[in-house]
Amino acid sequence: MLVPPLPAPESLRPDPGPDDEELIAGLKDRDAAISNAFYERVRPIVDRTLRRLLGAQDPDYEDVAQKALFALVDTIDRFKGECPLDAWISVVSARAAFRVIRRRRADRRMFAPDELDESAGVARSHAGVVVARQAIDRIRSTLDKMDRGRAWTYLLHDVYGYDLKEVAQITSVTVSAAQSRLVRGRRELHQRIERDPTLKRLLQQSEDE
Repeated sequence: MLVPPLPAPESLRPDPGPDDEELIAGLKDRDAAISNAFYERVRPIVDRTLRRLLGAQDPDYEDVAQKALFALVDTIDRFKGECPLDAWISVVSARAAFRVIRRRRADRRMFAPDELDESAGVARSHAGVVVARQAIDRIRSTLDKMDRGRAWTYLLHDVYGYDLKEVAQITSVTVSAAQSRLVRGRRELHQRIERDPTLKRLLQQSEDE
């Protein structure tokens, strides 16, 4: 008959380390001793986000990862705990990746002048960028007015490309709850857009461009 092992004495158990609240408080207080624990906490999520958006073999992968880590530290004072820490890490990391993607697109346009030969085309392109930015700002304002859980679920799934299981893990809910939030979030966003004639006009203009 097998005898189950006795639990290790309290003094021999591994230190679980600081929890998320302690990590955030330590960073906001500029506590250097907390930096290693923060790195261990956020790096897996940074990697998961960048692998999805750039791919692990991307030549700029490590550089973007470092920029994401710096951005997390630099913007920690803006984190108010209104969303799960994992979601915030994912969003900041995604922004770092999108900067690289936008830069590459700009580089391709620079080296493909035949696509922008006609001044009228350039003017339309510039106008389209302005309209798109206005629409994005309006959508961001709309999302801020929505239920927080639904808005984050919508962003993580429909904008940043996480599947429902990943969204559930990031937001600390069940998969079925994440599915419900996504359905309701989409419905709420579409209803708010329908009630906002300015946003509807911007979105239509963006599609026409």
